[in-house]
Amino acid sequence: YYHMLEDSEKELYRQIYANAYARAEKFAPCVEIFSTNLGRVVEAVWNDNPVLFWVENSYGCKYGPDGKVVEISIQYNETAKKPEQSVQKFNECAEEILVVARTLPGDYEKEKYVHDKLMSGISYAADAAMNQSAYSALVNGKTVCAGYARAFQYLMQQLGIPCYYCRGYSGENHAWNIVELYGDYYNVDVTWDDSGDGAYAYFNKPDEALKGTHVRKGMSVKLPACRGDLYNGL
Repeated sequence: YYHMLEDSEKELYRQIYANAYARAEKFAPCVEIFSTNLGRVVEAVWNDNPVLFWVENSYGCKYGPDGKVVEISIQYNETAKKPEQSVQKFNECAEEILVVARTLPGDYEKEKYVHDKLMSGISYAADAAMNQSAYSALVNGKTVCAGYARAFQYLMQQLGIPCYYCRGYSGENHAWNIVELYGDYYNVDVTWDDSGDGAYAYFNKPDEALKGTHVRKGMSVKLPACRGDLYNGL
């Protein structure tokens, strides 16, 4: 998402990330930005960085009569109150999966292992605490689609496998992933595999296979088209 932004927006992206990482609640933007454009920069930061699990996926801003933003505010979830303990627990839970995944021979084998471990370790729960975060999935084991997708994205990133958080619509607002395997892109919906038509019904699918169920929204429409077929399904 970072590379979808203009140069000045990239500078603001880096500032928002730095402040979110430091858990700053309010700050003035480092570049001129209008309220109508701020949302896409914030979306880019949240969608690229599942490691920021302590951030609520919302933001606030103050702006003048001309629409120029003068202050940006970020909200944080419960894990921000005990940052060191939360990060340690998150890393421990992630490492339980990664330590085995790293020993597997190829990206597909690693991807499938992570996919299966998330399904076996997570329950879908609409009322789960912090359910927009990877923390809710990896540590608490209860989450919704955003938590599944951010956890999968984070683990793929740690394994060096390109993976995107994809926001869209599937009868309601929904999130899944786009993963790159050996030069081809695929859709992966761990949430639906965990609660839908089978454990691999939405695993490594091309766009054509999901055109009736998954519609991208927002900046996600600019993510790579998924045309891979070799690793489609199990």
